[in-house]
Parts: sequence; C-alpha cells; structure tokens
Amino acid sequence: MKFLIWIRALMAALIFPFTVLILGPIIIISNLIFGNTKLDDKIVMLWANTICFLSGVKVLVVGRENIPAGGCLFLFNHASFFDIFAMAAKLEGVRFGAKAELFKIPVFGRVMRMIRTLPIARNNREEVIKIYEEAKIRFAHGEQFALSPEGGRFYDPEHLFPFKAGPFLFAMSAEVPLVPVVVIGAYEALPKGSFLFNNFKWSHTITLKILEPVQTVGYSPDQRKDLQKVVYERMDKLWHERRRT
Repeated sequence: MKFLIWIRALMAALIFPFTVLILGPIIIISNLIFGNTKLDDKIVMLWANTICFLSGVKVLVVGRENIPAGGCLFLFNHASFFDIFAMAAKLEGVRFGAKAELFKIPVFGRVMRMIRTLPIARNNREEVIKIYEEAKIRFAHGEQFALSPEGGRFYDPEHLFPFKAGPFLFAMSAEVPLVPVVVIGAYEALPKGSFLFNNFKWSHTITLKILEPVQTVGYSPDQRKDLQKVVYERMDKLWHERRRT
C-alpha cells in the first residue's frame, strides 16, 4: 500500500506543472473571448479540485455560513502550499495575494492579473498605498481576498506564528470585515520542502474552519494591535485545540 501511495503522490507531483501550463492558456483565451470573471473563477476552482483529487485529498468546510455576502478579507494560517489549493477548491472567487515580482513573469504574470490576484509590494510604500486604494473599489464591488497574516509559510504544531500588521491595515483602510480561516491538515498533505503531494495516506482530509467575521469599522490606526490580538487569539486557540479532537 505504501508503494501505491508513493506512486500516486509522484504522479500527482509530475502532473501538476502540466495542469498549470494548461490552465494559463485556457484562462487567457477565456478572458479574451468572454471577459467573464465568473467563468475564470470556475476554471480556477476546477483546477484546484483536480489537484486535490489527483492527490487523494478531500476538503471539508466548516462554518461556511460565516462568510459575508460582500467584500471581506480572509486571513488564513499558511503552513503549506496546499492551503491555496484547498481554499481555491472550495471558496469560489477568492483572490489571493502574491509577491509583486511574480507579475513580471511572462504569461504567468498575465494570468495572475486576469484572475485578479492581489499584488503584494512589501518594500514599496507608495505602491502599497496605491494597491490599497484600488482594492477599496474592488471590495465595494463585492470582491473577497485572502492573505496570510503570518507573512509566509510557517508550521508549529502548538501555536501560530505572530501576525504581521499589513493585512490588518489593509482591511482597516477599506473598512471590510476580517474572516479568520484556520486550515487544518494542509501541512501533512505537503510539508515545506517536500514536492510530493499527500505522500503519507491514500486519502487525507483538509478542514477549513471559517470563524465569525471580525469587524474593522470603529478601529483607529493606533488600535490596530488590539484588532490583531483579537484575531490572533481566536485563530491560535482553535489551532492549539485541534490536537484534542
């Protein structure tokens, strides 16, 4: 059985780059012909579900009723690249953040723009302010974004890593609610440094636990740390307690 699991994991890892190469042209052609972001969202969702299927990963969503109808910012713990696959597979239309440098890559950068990925320019204050202002309009039109407040991929079985200020300032500037999402099981599906998808079990479940939204209206910039603490404590408590269930 272990051999079959390894073969399946290897096949999924080898097929993955080809799914990306196929996805890019499909998104570009679809965008040029139809210009329909809803169709783009469906294609991305189909791609993410395909990756999960090939990897023997099921994604369970708990608390979907906590997702607001309009614009919001999902905050998720980022222990693995599989976090992205799991969320993209089940949260239709969510826009993720990516380093601004990635947008300079030919074709790949164009695809990210077409699916309305949010560019993250950490070292350019003027660019950050510009992105924030543009995002306010997108939030007003009901777009939903997802960022990792930990600032990168981190994994500690007991506690989450300290949160960065950026995502909170971003949400506060647009006055949109923060929706905490605790992703459980993604690290086991693809640990940092590994290239094999779900190399340990034939079938594995990732759970997305969506908590109640936290409103940002009423918080002034000097209260950002208070808001940050509220969200961190809620997410960290659930992350810590998951080991008991």
